[in-house]
Parts: sequence; C-alpha cells; structure tokens
Amino acid sequence: MKMFVIVYSWAVDDDVIAALTSSGVNAYTKWTQVLGCGCESEPKMRSRYAPGENDVLTVVINNEDVDKVRGIVLKLREEHPRGGIRCFIIPVEEMI
Repeated sequence: MKMFVIVYSWAVDDDVIAALTSSGVNAYTKWTQVLGCGCESEPKMRSRYAPGENDVLTVVINNEDVDKVRGIVLKLREEHPRGGIRCFIIPVEEMI
C-alpha cells in the first residue's frame, strides 16, 4: 500500500476531489486551511503579503492502483499549473 499526500491551493479543491472520486477514490482524509511555502508555488499564509491557503488530502491506495492515482495527480498538475499541486507518495507498512 502507498499513502498519497496531496497538497494544493484551496482554489482547485473541487477539481481535485472530483478527479479522485470520479476514478473511484472515495476514501480520504482532508485538512483545510493549511499554511505553508513551497518551492513551486507562492506562499500561502492567509495574510496580506501571502494570501490564500492550502488543502491537504491523504489517500491510502493498494499497490495495483498507484499508477492510476499518480496519473490523476499528474493530469491535475498539468490542468492547473498555478494550483500548487504537489504529491508525496509514502509506503504504508500497515493499516489498523
């Protein structure tokens, strides 16, 4: 199993959720109003100088579905080049 940690601007939240759920990924954990700076996007600090905020989704995927979800994330990055979409794929040893 793998855990996808997907970080993105709140402005593209509807598209991210729709892309995942339309492909059958219906189980996820979502954090909202997440602040931070990335190397490919503007800082999101909910301030006058760095407006905006991010959302974060974590999705645990069976190994056979990893390429499908990776493809969804890559397509979202292409469709939303200013959406600050980043994905980190982490091995999951066990889920209890």
